[in-house]
Amino acid sequence: MIDDPHKHGSDELQSHLEGEGLNVRDVHGAILREKDDPRDGYEPIPLWLVSAFMALVFWAGAYLAFNSGGFQSDVYNPTQVSWTGGGGAAKGPPDPMVVGKRLFTANCVACHQATGQGVAGQFPTLVGSEWVLSGDWHGDNHLVQILLHGLQGPIQVKGSTYNGAMPPWKQLKDEQIAMILTYIRNEWGNSAPPITAEQVAKVREETATQTEPYTQNQLKAIPAIKYDSAPPAAPAEGEAVPPAPTEAQPAATPAAA
Repeated sequence: MIDDPHKHGSDELQSHLEGEGLNVRDVHGAILREKDDPRDGYEPIPLWLVSAFMALVFWAGAYLAFNSGGFQSDVYNPTQVSWTGGGGAAKGPPDPMVVGKRLFTANCVACHQATGQGVAGQFPTLVGSEWVLSGDWHGDNHLVQILLHGLQGPIQVKGSTYNGAMPPWKQLKDEQIAMILTYIRNEWGNSAPPITAEQVAKVREETATQTEPYTQNQLKAIPAIKYDSAPPAAPAEGEAVPPAPTEAQPAATPAAA
């Protein structure tokens, strides 16, 4: 059996202390009484740790302020479509196809679908639609009026009849409506001049008294106006500069269906 040297040393110390008239327990008790009683959860947080934490919070706030890309939690800005990193707004005018798609997805896709095909028998297609592209008797102004005031009752779209209701979207800003219309007129293979915010504002002012959604017959009785937003051709050398383009003259009023 192997002897434990530590045990022999402890026994010798015990024998020595007992020979001196001392008890090991008494000696240890006296030493422990000189130390502070252990406490759990009452020690104050070191000042250096508090200072380090506050410095970290300050740095994080400053970092977010200078690297937020111009984000403001209380401001809805649908025209800011790119990350600039410096807190400024997107450079240049917003792309109506990018912002228009975002607005269409948020407000129109539930009925007309992301493909623009709508739902057969319920919601009309926007792809190749005479209403969207201002074909037949339809005018660009009619399309704006529908977005502003809505549409109800039976309508014919590409030879199919739909009998539903479209709510008005006059709560949207002129620029937002213009971008939505520009998007649907140039997506899914469609091709038509863009609609501008100024054109929407004019129609909004002219139809301010309209309180109910339009019917097809009501729109058909309103003279159609086609907007030409294409830039004028540069004049040849020596030619006079042509006047700025204006809205096309309204077509003759067709008979109501």
